[in-house]
Amino acid sequence: MPKMSTFDLKAMLASEKANALAAISAARLAEERADAMDYYLGDMRKDMPAQDGRSRAVSTDVADTIEGLMPHLMDIFAGSDEVVRFEPVGPEDEAAAQQETDYVNHVFMQQNPGFMILYSFIKDALLSKVGIVKIWWEEREEESRETYYDLTDDQFALLAQAVAESNGAMKIVAHTVHDMAATKKSEVSS
Repeated sequence: MPKMSTFDLKAMLASEKANALAAISAARLAEERADAMDYYLGDMRKDMPAQDGRSRAVSTDVADTIEGLMPHLMDIFAGSDEVVRFEPVGPEDEAAAQQETDYVNHVFMQQNPGFMILYSFIKDALLSKVGIVKIWWEEREEESRETYYDLTDDQFALLAQAVAESNGAMKIVAHTVHDMAATKKSEVSS
């Protein structure tokens, strides 16, 4: 095995030192988070053990402070119609910025539980020194089926034209023609 250069040895030792310090820091942070949760729940036995014959009542100042801050913080972040606002760069961007603002706010607050996401994110940040929100975009196709009864020949022709112009997004899966006295039935899938 070739001899390691002094530069490579120093780089390897610096890397190992950084990893060790990160582990110590992570362990310290985990301990601080556990202590914060204990304080929030009113468990002070670690720092203030109860003496024999003394009251075991504890103050819930941490929980009271966090719960007292939450309404004010929620008002700041979710107290208006616009949780997010896009600012236009120039006058030509005003309409697009307003549309983007409306869309993102609708998706966050209406299609998702935006208020509860913000609430848990902020409370986690206060309690455990970090608030994390996981986001993702999911695309899926949903198939629907429509059935039409008693179509005239002209109505069926318009339906068939719409299907042809859909570039495969729709298709006629069944078409039944009965004699003049009977009804016509068509099914369209999209």
